[in-house]
Amino acid sequence: MTRPSVRVALWASAGAVACGALAATPAPPTTPATATPPVTPTATSTTARPAVPPGTAPQGFTRIGGPANGLTVAVPQDWVALDLSRDDLDKSLTSIGLSGEALEQARRSLRPLVANKAVWASDRTSAATSPNRFATNLNAFCQESPDVPADQIVADVKRQLGQLGATISQAGEVPIDDGTAVRVVYRLPSRGIDIRGTQYYTRSSSSGRTCILTLSTDKDGLQSLFDRIGRTLTPR
Repeated sequence: MTRPSVRVALWASAGAVACGALAATPAPPTTPATATPPVTPTATSTTARPAVPPGTAPQGFTRIGGPANGLTVAVPQDWVALDLSRDDLDKSLTSIGLSGEALEQARRSLRPLVANKAVWASDRTSAATSPNRFATNLNAFCQESPDVPADQIVADVKRQLGQLGATISQAGEVPIDDGTAVRVVYRLPSRGIDIRGTQYYTRSSSSGRTCILTLSTDKDGLQSLFDRIGRTLTPR
């Protein structure tokens, strides 16, 4: 008998990579992949800051998403956000200043997220300081999935990320403001860019759906911010 598994949305990671590189210039080739370090389930820096009540936002953050998306998550107030449940993708993308090839690339990358009524957000200033002109970004959505234990989610995510050539550094269950989530930290080579990615998986007890948050950057030093955002993931 085949055991049920979480169908992890790795295309969302790829979409986030593409969307983060909307203003990208040609990047140098990636360096050879290093050996995968041991995966250690751990309660990480998500415990370093006091929890805030579910549904609220830390100081300097604003909450995006809602019932139509199936979740909310808090992002820094100076990030730009799109609510893809509205399904007016072209209008949303032009409203943040995209046109021409950048608009077309974003349209192709975000179309799968529209079908899942996702939210997408990005640090609008990050591309200017990125060597690859990559914009630090996130996407989040909920999908139907079986109720499986955290260790199986970890195994499924590790297997599927590994098939994409990702190197996983941390994977395990961590506390978030609304309960617990599976958190996976990885590096993923994509289009010549070494993506630093973090994913959170948490289940909605009311809808029975799994909500997935993917955060992507090409910079070091943003893990603390990603963990602070991830902790606010709240199913609706």
